[in-house]
Amino acid sequence: MTGVSLRLLAAAMAASLLSGCNPVNAPNSTTSTPGLTGNWEFTTLYPGSAVPNIVFTGALNQQGTNVTAILRNSCFGTQDIDFSGAEDAMGNLTLASTNLPSTTVTVTGAVPLSGGAIQGANYKFVETGSAPCAPLTATLYGSQYPSFTGNFAGSVNSIYGVPANFAVDLAQGPVNADGQFPLTGTVTVSSSTCTATFPLSLALSGGGFTTNLVSSSGPASTAAFNAGPVLVASPSLLANFFITLTGCNPGTYTGSLYQQ
Repeated sequence: MTGVSLRLLAAAMAASLLSGCNPVNAPNSTTSTPGLTGNWEFTTLYPGSAVPNIVFTGALNQQGTNVTAILRNSCFGTQDIDFSGAEDAMGNLTLASTNLPSTTVTVTGAVPLSGGAIQGANYKFVETGSAPCAPLTATLYGSQYPSFTGNFAGSVNSIYGVPANFAVDLAQGPVNADGQFPLTGTVTVSSSTCTATFPLSLALSGGGFTTNLVSSSGPASTAAFNAGPVLVASPSLLANFFITLTGCNPGTYTGSLYQQ
């Protein structure tokens, strides 16, 4: 027997020993991809649109090969759309809605080994009666977002207003029954002129959030605040920070804040 054949035989024997079972009787693999459980946002590029449109946001939950989801779509308002399906051994995901009386929604796509995305997904509205959404087939891209929990701070660009520093302390809770994640915290803005703190409490899904705030300390102030997602880097940062203030430090500020 040649040296190459001996090496191949040895490798095969080692693999058999590591598997601890007869390969003929080995069960099918469930999935080699990271779990899909978490906060998701699905976007598509409609004809004539220059930027992706957010189609679904919400939570996915994976238990083995079984996957369920609670998502929302703007044309269904605040209605929770429940999905059920599975990810096969090759990383192919199939989901179908389970609680829409007049419409069926299906999502199919591929989960890359690196996780965090659903690529080349196809979704389809199939109308079986009167429905708020017109029948449609489109290509989706799904993105999974990390928790917003963290302390973020920095000085951002001022579109107008005095230079100011911002500190955003956030805590994201576990998913609720609507597929959304409670988010609480504070936004503190300070300058040489004044300091104001704004409490924050909302339920989010997807990669960002928008909310209106009223100060709880410092001069009477209001804020229109938009932020997200959190980008995992070194250090992580809270991207797309955009805030318009009245009262203390009136102005509009935009940029990114770094995790402390």
